[in-house]
Amino acid sequence: MSAYSIAQEHLTAALDAASAAAIEEELLLRALLGKLCEAYRERKGPDDLREILRFQLDNAQGDEDYMFMRP
Repeated sequence: MSAYSIAQEHLTAALDAASAAAIEEELLLRALLGKLCEAYRERKGPDDLREILRFQLDNAQGDEDYMFMRP
């Protein structure tokens, strides 16, 4: 199991729970984003949070190619 599969599993469960509770999907996603940002900031600090959010925003299109370096 990977970090991404764990995150996907919990996201799916949260979306299902929100649907069952008649909570709008966008409201849940915003709440999750807020809580994730809080948790990341508490662990890594505001500068690291800013950088990770900047990276996510810069790559928000979803169609970027990434260069990978071999060790």
